[in-house]
Amino acid sequence: MLIYINLELGLYNLWIFLAAGYGLIWALMIFADRKRGRPIEDAEFYESPSGKKCGIINRVHLLVVFLVCLLTPINFDSPLFWIGFPLYGIGIVLNAIAMYSFAVFTGGVNTTGIYRYSRNPMYLGASLFYLALCLMGWTISVSGFLLILIFIWWLVLSHQAVLLEESFLEKKYGETFLRYKTRVPRYFLFL
Repeated sequence: MLIYINLELGLYNLWIFLAAGYGLIWALMIFADRKRGRPIEDAEFYESPSGKKCGIINRVHLLVVFLVCLLTPINFDSPLFWIGFPLYGIGIVLNAIAMYSFAVFTGGVNTTGIYRYSRNPMYLGASLFYLALCLMGWTISVSGFLLILIFIWWLVLSHQAVLLEESFLEKKYGETFLRYKTRVPRYFLFL
């Protein structure tokens, strides 16, 4: 089996999907923040040591993903691309639905919209987004294997961030959040 290293920068590399997806998600977040009148992210959490750590780790992760995607060609000829492409869209749509739910939400524990079915739909959407990138750029190459490692790294990091956020929300909202936790799964259905 031959594993190769791609060092070719190009328009048709995976970074274009990463940039387009994140650009759309960030634009939606700005829209949601403006509609709501305040950020959908809890500033109190991101000012805490745990929140600052999450923010730094997420930025480092995004930089690593971008660098790998910069050197990863899109594999249009693979059936995996055509499995990944709809997942890419679903990941973005999940984020959009979650942000809309926050944009129309007034405060407290958000139990409306998609948050009736998942406590963390944005993380679920981001996980589908990263899985899609892995599939759309998969080849037996260094960048292909790096994408898988980055995806696994994302799953671990995002789960740790979810645990920290949920611990923060338990302290902030007490019994209200605990009741919500018993009714709604952390990610989706049984997860």
